Amino acid sequence: MRIRLAISVWLVPCFIAMLVSAMADDRATVKTPSDHLPFRVVGYLPDYRLAVFEESSARLVTDLVVFSAEVEASGKLDTKRLPPEQLRRLKQIKQRTRAGLILCVGGWDRSRGFAAMTASAESRKRFIQECTRFCLDQRFDGIDFDWEHPANETEQQNYARLLAETKSAFQEHGLAVSVTIAAWQQLAPAAFQAVDAVHVMAYDHKGRHSTFDGAKRDIQSLRDRGVPPNKLLLGLPFYGRGITAPDRTLTYAEIVQKH
Repeated sequence: MRIRLAISVWLVPCFIAMLVSAMADDRATVKTPSDHLPFRVVGYLPDYRLAVFEESSARLVTDLVVFSAEVEASGKLDTKRLPPEQLRRLKQIKQRTRAGLILCVGGWDRSRGFAAMTASAESRKRFIQECTRFCLDQRFDGIDFDWEHPANETEQQNYARLLAETKSAFQEHGLAVSVTIAAWQQLAPAAFQAVDAVHVMAYDHKGRHSTFDGAKRDIQSLRDRGVPPNKLLLGLPFYGRGITAPDRTLTYAEIVQKH
């Protein structure tokens, strides 16, 4: 998930566990336990909106992904952008609204530590331990991984090891593992097998950056690579980009005000 935009709404973006029945063909798929999970609407809450986030908004989603923490090369989990008082408030909101809480690690300009961390078994172990401790202490329900982006096949394989090892460690605690990717991003099949959900960034394409047809192509691309449709969540951006000048952006609030 990119964080370059100063979005003035708290959902940046929203992921919907949609359809992938409406977009998919009639091919049979292998049943997994998550086939029976309820419809999910997942909103990303960036750290710079924590202080002004309204509790009523949490009632509109099934899960909040708090964006974001960083990982250091040593495996240390850096949560300095998430003040303790805001984490306490999130716990209270969760208790009152029943919305799940997920911690996102990484994102645009926040992924520098992934390559070195995933290359070392010792660093991966430390990182997983720190993620587990954070989730249990802060009453979070899991981790969303957003490495933007593995640069080569070795890094893809190391990423898959991290995801599989995290899932194995999380199982006894009932914690979830998700991964956020662009449809063009290459991941090892083992990565998709390890995670509970795949958040698809169906936006920031060239030209019209987020269209229905583009979303269908992104979902189909991942299905063609063997990702079970019940794991796919479609990402919707709450901002607009200029068609010929993509660096020109409008937040959702600005779009509503202007049009």
